[in-house]
Amino acid sequence: MKLNEKAVSPVVGVMLMLVVTIVLGAVVSSFSGGLMVDEQKTPQTSIAARIIIESIQDANTSNWQPDYPANFSADNRLEFEHLGGDGFSLNDIEIQLQSRTTKYTISLADQINTTVRSEDDANSATTCLPSTISAYITEIGSNDGYIQPGDKFELHADNCRIDSFGSQISWKPVGAVHGIGIYKYTVIEYKIIHKPSGKAISTGTVEVI
Repeated sequence: MKLNEKAVSPVVGVMLMLVVTIVLGAVVSSFSGGLMVDEQKTPQTSIAARIIIESIQDANTSNWQPDYPANFSADNRLEFEHLGGDGFSLNDIEIQLQSRTTKYTISLADQINTTVRSEDDANSATTCLPSTISAYITEIGSNDGYIQPGDKFELHADNCRIDSFGSQISWKPVGAVHGIGIYKYTVIEYKIIHKPSGKAISTGTVEVI
């Protein structure tokens, strides 16, 4: 009887080791799986961009602020087309613009400044955009806010002006200290960033012409 007990003991030990190994493996697998779920996937996309300049006017070119003629408005903008790849929500992106060393990032959370500088001058509004445009980033032809292959969306410039260096379009949301301005015949560098993953889904350059 004692011989049998001695023979069984190593078998039980081996089985216990196997059980412990399996449990540890399951715990590690579950943990690593949770990390993979938490990690946000960056959409893989192909996006084309072009600049659209409707008009740039300034009634006083001797200063450094826009002074628009009566009833002037212009929807100067960057237009993006999703050529292929994964879809994404406009709420999940921000668009970084760069002119030389100046960078500025705009998202749906930014608000267009629609106040008036002077009560005596109705043409001193702080935006040249048509009143129908209430957001910097809008989808073309749809309002579901989800961009799929074949869809287009736009980044609207809220101002334009003319000074001794030339004609310029610009962005300066509510609360912005400086914003960014881009002169005609120069190049905009853009980067569309997927906020959940923090990575770019598209980068490129566009000449302002």
